[in-house]
Amino acid sequence: MRPSTVITPIKLPLANAYLVQGERALLVDTGAPGDAARILQALRRARVAPTDLALILLTHGHGDHVGAANEVAAASGAPVALHRADDAMARSGRNVLGILNGLEARLITPFVNKPFTPVAASVLFDAVFDLTPYGVAGRVIATPGHTPGSVSILFDTGDAIVGDLLMGGRLGGALYASRPQLHYFVGNFAQLHASMETILAAQPQRLFVGHGGPLAADDVRNWWQRGANAQVVARRAVSGG
Repeated sequence: MRPSTVITPIKLPLANAYLVQGERALLVDTGAPGDAARILQALRRARVAPTDLALILLTHGHGDHVGAANEVAAASGAPVALHRADDAMARSGRNVLGILNGLEARLITPFVNKPFTPVAASVLFDAVFDLTPYGVAGRVIATPGHTPGSVSILFDTGDAIVGDLLMGGRLGGALYASRPQLHYFVGNFAQLHASMETILAAQPQRLFVGHGGPLAADDVRNWWQRGANAQVVARRAVSGG
């Protein structure tokens, strides 16, 4: 019998990473520069050696998600996977934030928009990326909107990791972590709208996000139907994207 997939959040100062364990172990996202030691410590607590990692999967190319990828890859020997559309950003070491969504976004931008060590992923993909060869029952799909190369992972258990497609709570999840919110930065509202519809159509049970969370699917669906959907449509019309 195939083991059930277990998702363990790794809470980091700016963003979440996730240890995913099935027949083998994967790491989803690597936090900001300087977070490698925290990630390796979390692996040890879970009794996972760095060399047990079959893959390091990045949900998108922002520095608070790829910042420690080089160090974790060096410690583990695992390949690093990223959607091709975010490859140039990761290689540049410079964030492309897109549209600032609200006052809070403007306040935090100076603290999060910092250069990072360039990351050159060893596995680039632009279609559905099957995780079964890496020992996990799931697939990676494109969910652009936050960035052009943002992706989500749909697991056979009914869970999903959606990166920064949305987030939980305020102040990066420090308050009301289980409450769905639009992310502070949106690259393209039309893409975001389509990606949210795609994720909801997949009917996940829980959504693990890059900041805050996890989020109950019913809460996300209700939030989307109560007004977030209309808000995204309105912002799409104003921004032209």
